[in-house]
Amino acid sequence: MSRLIFLVFLLVSSPLAADTRSEITAAIDYYAQVWNENDTRAIESYYHSEFLLVSDSGILTREQQVNNIENAIGKGGDRGVLDFSDVAVKELGENHAIAYGHLTLEFKDKSSLDSWFSTVYVKTPFGWKALLTRN
Repeated sequence: MSRLIFLVFLLVSSPLAADTRSEITAAIDYYAQVWNENDTRAIESYYHSEFLLVSDSGILTREQQVNNIENAIGKGGDRGVLDFSDVAVKELGENHAIAYGHLTLEFKDKSSLDSWFSTVYVKTPFGWKALLTRN
């Protein structure tokens, strides 16, 4: 009986895991796209209302993060071209997952910023939203 339950668990959980991975990977790709297009409204929609960014400089709320992005765009600053690579996604339950990987920002002067990130996502009626990022 326990083997049957295990088999049913595998059959039921595998498609969900694949969907979670593909949906979050699509969200990350979308974020890079709208970042590179300077679409602040779309960037803002990527973040959950309770979003926090944790970095060596401290903790930023969603509002602070969005304001920093808008200020960089408004001042004509070079925010760089964003690219993600080596992204892995792991489920943390039915409505949460974590993605981690490498990001690169390449600037007009050919300098770049390379960093590793991890982001916890929460599933909402509007798709997966970034809840907590560490980079």
